[in-house]
Amino acid sequence: MTKEDLAEDHKKAVRGNTKTTREDWLAEAQRVLIEEGVDRVKVDRLANKLNVTRGGFYWFFKNRQDLLDILLANWKDSKNDPLTHTLKGKNKTPLDPLVRFIFTTIRERSYSPALDSAMRDWARTSNKTRRAVDLVDNRRISVLAKVYQGLGYEEEEAFIRARIQYFHQVGYYAMGVHESHEQRLHYLPIYFKQLTGFDLPKEALQGFMEE
Repeated sequence: MTKEDLAEDHKKAVRGNTKTTREDWLAEAQRVLIEEGVDRVKVDRLANKLNVTRGGFYWFFKNRQDLLDILLANWKDSKNDPLTHTLKGKNKTPLDPLVRFIFTTIRERSYSPALDSAMRDWARTSNKTRRAVDLVDNRRISVLAKVYQGLGYEEEEAFIRARIQYFHQVGYYAMGVHESHEQRLHYLPIYFKQLTGFDLPKEALQGFMEE
């Protein structure tokens, strides 16, 4: 057996003793980022929370910065952005994308406002993260603007309406507005009318209420 074979066997043995996966580390790092902030995302703390030694971390990541870079890249990737996806789905009417957009933000399932907020907090101390947040915000607004153009608004007004709706949604979470589900549904048709200029379709409201 060659030295290379021995080295490969050793790597497999070490990997076999690792109790965690790359996804475990990323999920725990994201949880800490959301709940405690980026400064608390540290290898030792993550290892303790996962109840493993820190050695397994270095099988998947070069260092802490590598982990942070991957967290940021995953969030920034358009393939992982539920708000962009929901605006680009198949439509029966031009209002469908806006209905799905609001539905997605209210349900808070595929979309995590807490993760968005954590990224914005991180951006206060990181230029790289600031650029990523700007990219994501601009991408979402751009897609929203195209939806408004599809409703008949001129390009500039569509852009402003997109910004108003998006800033409204971001501000809603940034301010920590506390409302019951019933209150949100009660105000929903009024918000929809004011933000879009159109009445919320009755069947859409019924869908919200049945959810």
